[in-house]
Amino acid sequence: MIFWTSLSATVFIVFAAAASASSPVPMSLTVDARDAPRRLLHSEQLIPVRPGPLTLVYPRWAIPTYEAPKTILNDIVGLKFVANGKQLDWNRGPLDMFSFRLIVPTGATQISVTMDVTAAPGRTDFNAMTGQVLILDWNTVLLYPENAMASKVQVRPRLRLPVGWQQASSLQARQMENGDLEFPVTTLTALVDSPVLAGKYLSRSAVHTTAANPVNVNIAADIPDSSALSGQWQKYIERVVNEAGALFGKYPYDHYDFLLTLSEEVGNDGVEHRQSNDIRMALQGLSGEANRLAYGYLLPHEYVHAWNGKFRIPAGLVRRNFQESQTTELLWVYEGLTRYLNWVLAARSGILSVEESQDYAALLAAKVTHRSGRDWRSLQDTAVSTGMLIEAPDQWESLRRGTDYYDEALFIWLEADVTIRRLTQGQRSLDDFCRVFFGSAKPPPDISPYDVSDIVAAMNSISAHDWLKFFRSRLDVTGVAQAPLAGLAASGWVLAYESTPGTVQAARDQVNHTVEERFSLGFRLQDDGTIVDVVRDSPAWKAGLWPGMKIQTVDTQPWSVDALRAAIASGRLGAAPLRISAQNGAESIVAFLDDHQGARYPKLRRNGQEDIMGEILKPKAAP
Repeated sequence: MIFWTSLSATVFIVFAAAASASSPVPMSLTVDARDAPRRLLHSEQLIPVRPGPLTLVYPRWAIPTYEAPKTILNDIVGLKFVANGKQLDWNRGPLDMFSFRLIVPTGATQISVTMDVTAAPGRTDFNAMTGQVLILDWNTVLLYPENAMASKVQVRPRLRLPVGWQQASSLQARQMENGDLEFPVTTLTALVDSPVLAGKYLSRSAVHTTAANPVNVNIAADIPDSSALSGQWQKYIERVVNEAGALFGKYPYDHYDFLLTLSEEVGNDGVEHRQSNDIRMALQGLSGEANRLAYGYLLPHEYVHAWNGKFRIPAGLVRRNFQESQTTELLWVYEGLTRYLNWVLAARSGILSVEESQDYAALLAAKVTHRSGRDWRSLQDTAVSTGMLIEAPDQWESLRRGTDYYDEALFIWLEADVTIRRLTQGQRSLDDFCRVFFGSAKPPPDISPYDVSDIVAAMNSISAHDWLKFFRSRLDVTGVAQAPLAGLAASGWVLAYESTPGTVQAARDQVNHTVEERFSLGFRLQDDGTIVDVVRDSPAWKAGLWPGMKIQTVDTQPWSVDALRAAIASGRLGAAPLRISAQNGAESIVAFLDDHQGARYPKLRRNGQEDIMGEILKPKAAP
């Protein structure tokens, strides 16, 4: 998932009446993006109304599990309402900053709404824009009547792009004589779930050409050379689609579009949608090996969400419109199972080799075991608290815990998979659960809400077991020693540590400009020496080093990543503690780290049991 942005927009909605949330007349929404290179959008709406009080609202929960911060409203400028040729006065709801109240005058049958939306350079959330790329999130450029049922509101969207730009979306547009793009009338729900990728350099490649469920990959990049899909990545994505088909049985869409943005300005992240995804990577994200190792998993992750999260959706996330609150207690399924399946599909598709997939699992397992915050906070609470944690800073993450329902839940689902295989003597697996639970997939707008009892029932249909106890005993437990890694050992592997960083850790450090040393000295840093996180009771903790300090010297050497890692690798055998000087605000401090373990980088090793992990990661689709 991703976060938020600004734009400049003028909006035209056609809607029935102030009090009517289900007009037979479609909303007409025109977004003028010709100023996108300036990071401005303009939008126009016409809304049919009846005279009297009217409240319009700005979408608040446009992405499942993510509530827009009030600061998103700062992006709206120039908001005006006009009826009968006269500008209307309006005021904001005093308890709801997302609501706008006005009085429709006598004789008015429609009002126009215009707004501009601004985007600061370097935004990595909604409506991310560079000079060459736009990711248009429709929810940021419109208002809709309060209490409307989003699935009943009809919208006729139009889009104007800069000259020479192209676009891609799961909504199929036709070009009009004036150059505008007109999209088919759709519901507000479907529109908000269908972002547009537009750019000066945009390519489109078909990777799954069956008539029933075609899949395309669309790439917009800041330079023309990066917008082409390489033959190798075309094969990877074809395999992801085929392996997902073998895993789930049916596709939950009529057609699907990968929307990939390659730029140094948009971050590395992704957002799921029913018939598309919005994936953002570095400019060399589909060419450099480090980017493949660090973030290649994003493609299967967001794609799997078409089944898990968009077709089958936790009941607490189903709501009538984009203002109603959600409950997120099942994110260990929504995101946790998806994390497990993106790991499996990355291996089955070849995005990661088996050894690289093991390095991925080893890194996540090491992070899980070094979470000091497990002493007081359960994994279940990280799901319930996602609204706070998703905005939390990286500093002190190990004490607070983060969105651990992603990575830690991978190991719970691995253990569930291994348990099914052992209970059934290898005859059944979590693949069978996926076909049962997701296999009734139908194209949108059909969705299938679920709660935990549905998960338990589907698991029991594959192999009888006390699955409720299985999950609850892992989700609700606290204690630093309670990391749920039993499935790792049962799959034939154990977490160990070696003197050289694994492929995935090395790639993430390179791409993110970080230094991961939480498993040795107990801290993670930026590559300029700034400390980001410290693990409780680690050598760094005991020496008095904290987030925000910036290392100046390592022993007698000026700060560098190489100097730090050389000092760690020496093991300090028989030597004095490692001497580190660091800047702490206006003061300098000297810390002595008494550590003699040497380098410690996570790696999986065989433990003598059957290699069930190897079987899990094998391709299942026909070549």
